[in-house]
Amino acid sequence: MNILLFYLTIFSAVLILESFLEVLNLRRASSVKTVPVFFKNHISEDNFIKSAEYTLFKGKFKLISNLYEAAVLLYFIFSGLFGKIEVFLQGISLHPYITGIFFIYIVMFILSAFMMPFGIYSEFVIEKKFGFSNMTVRLYIIDMLKGILLGVLLSFPLLLALFWFMDKTGAFWWIYAFLFTAVFEIAINILYPVLIAPLFNKFEKLDDKELEKKLFSLARRLKFAVNGIFKMDGSKRSRHSNAYFTGFGRMRRIVLFDTLLTSLDSDELEAVLAHEIGHNKKHHLIKGIILSLFILLAGFYIISLLAGFSPLFAAFGFEGPSYYGILVLVMLYSHPFTFLLTPFFNSLSRKHEYEADSFAVHAVGSRENMKNALLKLGRENLSNLVPHKMYSFYHYSHPALNERLSAIDNIVLDTEK
Repeated sequence: MNILLFYLTIFSAVLILESFLEVLNLRRASSVKTVPVFFKNHISEDNFIKSAEYTLFKGKFKLISNLYEAAVLLYFIFSGLFGKIEVFLQGISLHPYITGIFFIYIVMFILSAFMMPFGIYSEFVIEKKFGFSNMTVRLYIIDMLKGILLGVLLSFPLLLALFWFMDKTGAFWWIYAFLFTAVFEIAINILYPVLIAPLFNKFEKLDDKELEKKLFSLARRLKFAVNGIFKMDGSKRSRHSNAYFTGFGRMRRIVLFDTLLTSLDSDELEAVLAHEIGHNKKHHLIKGIILSLFILLAGFYIISLLAGFSPLFAAFGFEGPSYYGILVLVMLYSHPFTFLLTPFFNSLSRKHEYEADSFAVHAVGSRENMKNALLKLGRENLSNLVPHKMYSFYHYSHPALNERLSAIDNIVLDTEK
């Protein structure tokens, strides 16, 4: 069977499936006109209507942007873009590794340029319309330039090393490349909180010393060693709220968005912190790293099998097999073959969220604090209260709010046994 025809068949099938799920979710959001019974005492009619409008606006936009991105990726193939870039770079006498890096950068720059209007529209129209975005044009440009510079600084040595492994270490290059990439990624995760994150946000100690004392007391009681609990100026860009922990060992820290600190009271913040600690205590980060490393190893092995397959490169318009060519194909065109991993990873993530919620409820000795925190965040973030089950199964990394609250209601505290 013709390779390109086979790919286009799979590509189209996945695009249709994902578009179908998006339409199902849009129809569900537009069909529910009143606040669901489960939320009657917690969500106002006005807030529900606004959350539905937000869901519809974002969903329609995502549907269009996904179709547009698919068209761009197909344009790359049928326009012969990859071959044209190769011919251009071959006219410049560069080291083959540098040629490969430039090829990848040029392709990603062109794709980013095509998709940039959608990013701008999302930030400055949709998010502004619903009162979330505080982004300025100046900050948007600065973030973009910082992101590009950081991306080049990190990817250049990684790509250089990958090309060397592919070129010099024989048939088992993929094992060496995997080991190097794994160490590289772990090092970035360790350095991220102290070297990378501060390039984009300001991190400060909590202003409320009573709250800080309460949260540190919780961390000590749960035997969770932490470098610090920091407030992040998330409101500089968005009104959306979040919390997370990052880093390893001595560099591990809890980060609370400033928007979260103004939304929740101290008991609710304690529950949120207990939830984040729960992820650590349940070894979710380690499990996630192990799983991602397994996927990375499998990915490198598949790349090693395809790297010399000339018909594949010819089908996508390349001059011939190349190290950079196979990396670009995997980065841009592997989604139709990996889309089943999305619901798998999301199902695992939802399981971890349930476990962290349960840990938090037991840690603070209250179901209500966690529930109230989730309800407030759901209201303020205009969460979709009625997602279609098939859509949430495929796309949601966190359980739908009603499912999460129901699970918390079923938690039996030690004092109730």
